[in-house]
Amino acid sequence: MSNVPFNKRALRGLCGEISTDQADDDVRKTMEVFAELGAKDSGLYYRVQPDADSRIRNLLWSTGASRMQYHYFGDAITFDTTYRTNLYDMPFDLFVGVNNHFQSVIFGGVLIRDETVETFEWVFTEFIRMMGGKLPQTVLTDQCRSMEIAIKNVLPSCTHRWCKWHMLKKAKETFGRYYTKRSNFRADFHKIVHHMLTEDEFENAWKMLIDTYGLQKNNYLINLYEVRAKWAKPYFKGKFCAKMTSTQRSESANHMLKAYIPASCPMHLFVRQYMKLLFDREAVENYEERRTKITAPVMRLNKPLEQHASTVYTRAMFEKFGDILYEGGQYRVEEVENKVKYLVHRYHPERYEKWCRVVHVVHVIDAGAHVSCECGNFEHMGILCCHALKVLEFMGFTEIPAKLILKRWTKDARDVLPEHLAHLQKDQISANSITFRHSNLYMHAMEVVRLGDANTEAYDKAMDLLKVAMQELSPIAAIRDGLGLEDKVKEIKAAPKDQATLKGHGCGYGSDAEGSGIGNLLGLTAHVHKRKPGRPTNNRDKPPYDDRGAKNKKPKNSKKVDAEGGCGTSKRTRFCSICREPGHKSTTCPQRGDMPPKQRKEAKCTNCGVGGHRKNTCNNPKVVLHVVENAGLCLAG
Repeated sequence: MSNVPFNKRALRGLCGEISTDQADDDVRKTMEVFAELGAKDSGLYYRVQPDADSRIRNLLWSTGASRMQYHYFGDAITFDTTYRTNLYDMPFDLFVGVNNHFQSVIFGGVLIRDETVETFEWVFTEFIRMMGGKLPQTVLTDQCRSMEIAIKNVLPSCTHRWCKWHMLKKAKETFGRYYTKRSNFRADFHKIVHHMLTEDEFENAWKMLIDTYGLQKNNYLINLYEVRAKWAKPYFKGKFCAKMTSTQRSESANHMLKAYIPASCPMHLFVRQYMKLLFDREAVENYEERRTKITAPVMRLNKPLEQHASTVYTRAMFEKFGDILYEGGQYRVEEVENKVKYLVHRYHPERYEKWCRVVHVVHVIDAGAHVSCECGNFEHMGILCCHALKVLEFMGFTEIPAKLILKRWTKDARDVLPEHLAHLQKDQISANSITFRHSNLYMHAMEVVRLGDANTEAYDKAMDLLKVAMQELSPIAAIRDGLGLEDKVKEIKAAPKDQATLKGHGCGYGSDAEGSGIGNLLGLTAHVHKRKPGRPTNNRDKPPYDDRGAKNKKPKNSKKVDAEGGCGTSKRTRFCSICREPGHKSTTCPQRGDMPPKQRKEAKCTNCGVGGHRKNTCNNPKVVLHVVENAGLCLAG
């Protein structure tokens, strides 16, 4: 080792200089990657937020295919964070949804430096702007307070719910002995969490669970119950979530992402590997599309409603519909008012728990055009529940009413045309009565298209005729008589829905010019990676709200939250660490100082059992007798 011309400190410094040079060059390579992808995909869009030192603070991007997917299936999304996927240890967040094949689809990704309110406000503002201003109905996240405040400020009209998985991940380590195989607590607890349909079912089952196992003073359950409206399924009633009550889809996407991206990955390689993940996800989706078009559906009950569903839904959603229809076999229908109100009873109610609801009320509107069940499964998932299907079958329906078929689950989910052509969609042609004038003009126009597509000369002639016709018809068509199809469609439509406006975040960081799809990273440098103290670990990083060491660290220039203004965050009860009672802290506990200090046990020698000395200074050392086997044989010999 004496012949080595450098020491360990010099080698560490050299490695640091090399890493710095590579980080500065990483931005240039990332620009090249985005330029290459933008040449192939005109819909590629990314935005950058720099800091005061012209270093990349946040980087958000999405492809043209992902933006189109959001246009079809962006009504319910999950937003989750994964850690340690890049060279700079920047958290990476994914916007994930579910398509009409009930598969996870990735709408976009964002690299962020910190998890503050300002960062998340910028992320959500730019994401909605990137997606053309369309707002989701529901957003599922973890219980990060900064994220919740940002959603409240930027997306006030959206329903925000917490991930069930994050809420319950500490259950096993909290309950301990109750989670053993010999105890029924785990089965009862998970049944309450996952299978409750109504609020009264949840309340009764929760009370029975607490009384059965004597957990009235369990701090974890008390806190969990106080925020039940944020994660429990019965409180999602009337809120469409596409059957996503947790960010498990984001978790699975993060798991797939880590299979593509190596540890300590530079930014440009991160973007390339992310694109490979999207390519493979599109291949899986294409397989489901072919399975829906080619394979024949398998009937479970061979009923008229099931046969109609097989022609409407995709193969994956039809299988879920078959499960729901099969579940309806354990119910019977009682008519209260003809074509208005029905009671759906469960067979053998004595076999179920006391808290389980055995009767559901189903209301029929407009002689079956719409059906409403008190369980709220249709509003939550978009597919009729077994109670409503049982009533439709009782009334003799052979097809599912059109208003009860959510288009996002059908085969024609992507058949979405602009507003002025929406009446030509497959699901709208039968709903709108085509006038004779419109039908006659449409047929002749299609004939002109057919003739003009024969050769180049025919195409040029057809285009000239169409341009002349449009110029001559424009002033004549300005005067409308109200009998056209476009006028009738406008009359049929009810009052226009109030589109929620997006509250932009005035952060003052303009990553690129307004209206441009591609940002400019010129002049920016990479984020400086600061190694954490201590020995590196392979354990998963904890989010700030769950990291005890990070709770007391407040980021600089963080926004102060006004408690009186309200930000939609449910408060939780805190318990004293001395008396374990709520309502005060250990510093104000009435028992603080009154309790006598615990007597410290006297140290005793492990050899002789007498106090005052240790075993290495003991005068009576312990004698260990070694038993020699076959000692008798040795003596006899």
